[in-house]
Amino acid sequence: MTTSQPISRADLRRNQVLTAATECFRAHGFHGTSMSQLSKASGMSVGHIYHYFENKEAIIEAIVENDLLKILQIPERIEQSRGEGDIFDALVADVEQSAADAFYDPDAALLLEIVAEAARNPRIASIIRRAETTAMESIKRYLRKGLLQRNSDFSEESLDTACNLLASLFEGLTIRLIRNPELSLQNSIPMMRRIIRYMLEHELPSPADTN
Repeated sequence: MTTSQPISRADLRRNQVLTAATECFRAHGFHGTSMSQLSKASGMSVGHIYHYFENKEAIIEAIVENDLLKILQIPERIEQSRGEGDIFDALVADVEQSAADAFYDPDAALLLEIVAEAARNPRIASIIRRAETTAMESIKRYLRKGLLQRNSDFSEESLDTACNLLASLFEGLTIRLIRNPELSLQNSIPMMRRIIRYMLEHELPSPADTN
């Protein structure tokens, strides 16, 4: 039996700052949040906060990394539930969980604000793109595994397109919920499953790229 490693005091303090920063950014926005507000919300001095994070951009980077970890855990979750079954069947079965995670994400609006900030701030843009690259590679590896399990031919171009469309579908849920709070997730799930299954089984498999 393995035991988890205890969380260090430094990690506890970093998490304390991140929790406070997330609450402040939600309430006041990235630019509207001052370090004095972060200090009050976290119960730590400004100097102490700077001990763990160089600036607000470094805090944003940590928030993005936490969101990335959620994405990287999706294939692990699907693998735990599928046993020896078909990967694509398991992926489609997991749509409800993945959609709920996106739909009810309390940080959805905050993450959209970070993406908007990336359009103005090159450093934030770089942080977002690094996380995006890692996330897409994780999804591509899992889809490639599913294709190989079925002995399907495919091109890397079609695989890349499928990953981006999958991401767009789930990320779009968070945007639609902000624009349309009456949107029903339960009504959306069956159609999402059909769309994703069709893409995985009819659009993604293709003759191997010989160019």
